Amino acid sequence: MNRKPKVVYYDDPLNDDFAGTSIKKKPFPKHFKYLHKHNFLFSALSFFLYYFVAFPVLWLVGKIGYGVKVKGKRNTRALFRRGVFYYGNHTQIADGWLTQCFLANPKRTYVMADSDAISIPFVRTLVMMLGCLPIPDMEHKEAFEEAVRCRYAQKRAIAVYPERHIWPYSTHIRPFPDDSFIYPATLGAPVIAFCTTYRKPLLFPNHRKPKMTIHLSRPIYPDMKKSIPERKKQLRDAVYEFMLDYSAEEENEEYIAYLPREKQKPHLQTRDE
Repeated sequence: MNRKPKVVYYDDPLNDDFAGTSIKKKPFPKHFKYLHKHNFLFSALSFFLYYFVAFPVLWLVGKIGYGVKVKGKRNTRALFRRGVFYYGNHTQIADGWLTQCFLANPKRTYVMADSDAISIPFVRTLVMMLGCLPIPDMEHKEAFEEAVRCRYAQKRAIAVYPERHIWPYSTHIRPFPDDSFIYPATLGAPVIAFCTTYRKPLLFPNHRKPKMTIHLSRPIYPDMKKSIPERKKQLRDAVYEFMLDYSAEEENEEYIAYLPREKQKPHLQTRDE
């Protein structure tokens, strides 16, 4: 007997978040640093934690816990010696490290994330060492953009989740604007689209959470003959179409069904009400 998916109702596909975290977001630190150009100790410790602690542990968690499989990794080989942006759907808290461990590896990867990632003082330093690029307030926007340009120039990978909010195990692609595509559109940078889908586990498929399959596109380049707004739209549309195509695959197992609030079954009054 097939398991019926859990149903979750949403109001706003652009802003509703179902991550389930209880982190209280704090104001952006006034003297926050994105780059530690002249801090050798920070850089050395960051390298050690990234490659010798976090990477092997999280790779095992991804393989054993999430059953991660990657399709299309060969599409990224030509970009090994240059910077690249990755854009994908946002369906797990683990998205914060899946790109680093499975998609762009061994290239070092930085992940754009909500500023709640740096709301806890000790954790703030740790996540920055591991490649977090917290999305700033207006006061820190210039420093953020400098950091993005710097990491791209260093031939790193930068991961972006244009849906912004986590919808666990979502099998459909939410609409998203082209704002976050300003970076590759301006830099003339290649983009790799990726789409996470879910498959039934081999053992006890109706009693266990589905496993992850991540599909990678071929490199997508902005047309530098077009204006920046046109480039942003071009990249956004190409990424969106790629994600739509793979999310529609038959294999994509619906563990949680997300439905708009207006489709919720109406409450039936009883005689006692």
